[in-house]
Amino acid sequence: MSAAAAADSRRVVLPVRGMHSSACVSKVEGALQRLEGVRAVSVDLPSRTVAVEFTPIPGKLDVRGLRRAIEKAGYDVLGESETRTQAESISLLSQQAEQSALMTRLQVALIFSAPLLLARTLNLSAYSALFLAVPVQVWGGWHFHQGLSRALLRRRADMDSLVSLSTWAAFLYSAYVVLFPETLPPAARLTQWEAVSGLIVFVTFGRWLESRTRGKTSEAVAKLMRLAPKTARVLRDGQEVVVPLAEVEAGDVVRVRPGEQIGADGEVVTGASTLDESMLTGESRSVEKTVGSRVWGGTLNKGGVLEIRVVRPGDESALARIVEAVRESQATKPKVQRFVDKISVWFVPAVAGLSVLTAVVWLRWGPEPSFLLAAACAVSVLVAACPCALGLATPLAVLAGTGRAAELGVFLRNAEILEEVGKLDIVLFDKTGTLTEGRPRAAGAITLRGTETEMLAWALACEERSEHPFAAAIVALARERKVKAPKADSVEAFPGRGVLVTSGGLVVRAGSLPWLKEEGVSIPADQALRFSEFGSLLGVAVGDALLGAFQMEDALRASAPAAVAALKDMGLEVYLVSGDRNAAAYRAAELCGIGTVFAEIRPEEKAGIVRRFQIEGKKVAMVGEGFNDAPALARADVGVALAAGTDVAIESADMTLHSPDLMTLVRAIKLSRRIRRVIRENLAWAFIYNLLLLPVAAGALYPRFGVLLRPEYAGAAMALSSISVALNSLRLRRRDV
Repeated sequence: MSAAAAADSRRVVLPVRGMHSSACVSKVEGALQRLEGVRAVSVDLPSRTVAVEFTPIPGKLDVRGLRRAIEKAGYDVLGESETRTQAESISLLSQQAEQSALMTRLQVALIFSAPLLLARTLNLSAYSALFLAVPVQVWGGWHFHQGLSRALLRRRADMDSLVSLSTWAAFLYSAYVVLFPETLPPAARLTQWEAVSGLIVFVTFGRWLESRTRGKTSEAVAKLMRLAPKTARVLRDGQEVVVPLAEVEAGDVVRVRPGEQIGADGEVVTGASTLDESMLTGESRSVEKTVGSRVWGGTLNKGGVLEIRVVRPGDESALARIVEAVRESQATKPKVQRFVDKISVWFVPAVAGLSVLTAVVWLRWGPEPSFLLAAACAVSVLVAACPCALGLATPLAVLAGTGRAAELGVFLRNAEILEEVGKLDIVLFDKTGTLTEGRPRAAGAITLRGTETEMLAWALACEERSEHPFAAAIVALARERKVKAPKADSVEAFPGRGVLVTSGGLVVRAGSLPWLKEEGVSIPADQALRFSEFGSLLGVAVGDALLGAFQMEDALRASAPAAVAALKDMGLEVYLVSGDRNAAAYRAAELCGIGTVFAEIRPEEKAGIVRRFQIEGKKVAMVGEGFNDAPALARADVGVALAAGTDVAIESADMTLHSPDLMTLVRAIKLSRRIRRVIRENLAWAFIYNLLLLPVAAGALYPRFGVLLRPEYAGAAMALSSISVALNSLRLRRRDV
C-alpha cells in the first residue's frame, strides 16, 4: 500500500451483538477481510467489539459498508467509535440487557420444565406435557432459534445452530409421539421432554454464568477507567474555575487539593506533596513530589496543595493510553488462537456430519427402538460438540491475565507478546535510568581550561533541551548556581553519545569522552588515566579543546539486585548493555550481580548485540527507558520500557512497566508465563472434552456397557465445559503474583 493510502486510512471500532464462539469470530473476520480497502481486522470475543483499519474508497467502502458486511453475515452492529473503550461501553450495555433477557428466559424455562421433569410423579397426561413443553422450546430457547435463522442466512453453523437443531429434533419427535402414536412401534413411543427442557435450561444457564464470569475478567480495566476525576480546578486569570476534565488543555495550570485525584499528566509548578500511585504502578508506598516532578493522571494527592502544568490532557494521559493499550492487547490474538480459529471453521460442519453418520449407524445396525436411539444419539452429538469452550479458551485467559497485569502496572502492546515472553532466554538491561534511579547528580567537576562556571554554562547550552538523565542533573546544578546558558544558534543531538550546539560561531559539545574523541576533541594523555579512575563523566568541549568533565553519580535502584537474582533463578541469562564508561558500567553490574557487561556501546550497537543473540537462536528481552534504547527495544523479541522514560522508548517497546520497582518485571514475566500456561490448559480441556465426550455421545459405550449419554446430560456437560474454562481463566486474577 502506498504512503498516501496509508495516510488516508481510518480506524473504527464497532460493537457487535450476536457473537458467541470462535466460529462467529472467523465469520466476521472473513466477511470484512473480503472487502477491498480493508487493511486489518481485530475481533475481541469477550467484549464483542470489532476493530477495522481500512482505506475509504468513494462509492465502494465506508463505515456503512463495513456495517452492512457484518449484518449480512448475520450479526447486529450497535454503533461505531474511534476507540475500543467507547465501543465496549456500547457493547456492555447490550450485554447487560442480554444477560437480563437470558435470566428471564431461564426463569420461564425452569417454571415450565419442573412439571415436565416430574411428569411421571405428577401423572401428567401426554397433552399436558406437550402444552408445557411449547413455552420451554419456543420462549425459553428463542435466543438459540434466532441464532439458527442467522446461521441459515450466512450459511455457516455455530453453537446456536447446534443447540436449536438439537432441541427442535427432540421436541418435534416427542410431539409426533404424542399426536400420532399409532404410526410408531410401541418401543419407539417414548417422549424426550427431559432432553428438551434439560438442554435449554443447562445451556442457557451456562451462557448466563459465562457472561457473568466474562464481566469479572474485565474488572481491572474498569477500575482503571474509574480512576480519572470528572472535573478539574483550572487557574485562569488568577481565578480557580471548575471545568469538565474534557475541557482541560495542554499548558493549563490545575490546582489539586489534598484527597483529590489528578486528572491529567503534568509537572508540578507550585507546592509539595505525596501521591498514591498504587493504582497505576502497583507500588503501595507513597511518592514525594516537589516542583519539577512529573505526575500522572488518576493518582491520588495525599498531602499538600499542588499546582500542576498539564502536559497531556485527560484523553492523552498515561491513564487513558494505558486503558486503550490494555483493551487493544486483550483484543489481539496469540498465535495459538489463530490456529484454533482455523480449526473451528471446519469443526461445526464436521460435527454435523458426525451427527448424521451416528443416526445412520443406529438406524442400520442398532437394536430396537433403533429410531429412538438414533435420534437421541444424534442430538447428543450435536449438543456435546458445541465449540463454546474452544472459542473462549484463549480470549478469557488473555482478558483476565492482561487485566491482572494492569493491576501490577504492566501493560502489553498485544497478546502475541505472551508467546515471546514464555520463550525468553536472555534479558539485557540498560544502566542509566533502568538499573539506576535515573536521577543522576553532578557530584563534582574536573576542570582543565577556564572556570567551572564557564564549563557549566556551555554544558547547560547543550543539555537544556536534551531528555538524557545527565541533562536534568546539569539543568538542576545550573539552576542551583544561577548560571545562564549562552544562546544556542543550532542544536544537534547524537542519541547515547552527546549534544552539539553552535553559539556565536563556536562549536560546543557535551557528551561521553569516547564520542568527544571521535569528534576530534583533544584529550591530554596525562588526563586520560585520571579520567579512567572515575565512573560516569560528562565531558564539555569548545571547538577541539576539552574544558573538563562533570562527575555524575546515579544511585542504583533498590530493587535491581533482587530482580536480577530472581531472573537468574527463572533460568534466564542477564547482561548489562550500557553506553556509559567501563568503570561506571562494571560498578553497577557488580552491585546487581550481573557477570557480563557491554560498556561504551552506541545505540545502534545495542541493537546489534540483540541481533547477535537472536542469530544464535536465543529469545531476547531488552529493558530500557531512554531515547538511545529505542533501536534495541524495537529489535528485541520483547522490548520492555519504563513508563517514566522517553516517549520514543515506550512507543518502541512491547511491554511497559509503570512501576519503577524492577521486581515488577519479574512478576510480569511470571504472569505472562501463567497466562500462556492457562491458555494451553483451557485449550487442552476443550479438545480433550470433545475427544472423550463425542464417542460417548455417539453411543460407543452402549453395545458393551449399556451406557448412553442422554441429550440433557450432554447439554449440562457442554455448559460445564465453558464454565470450567471461564473459572480456570479467573485464576489469573489471584493476587499471588
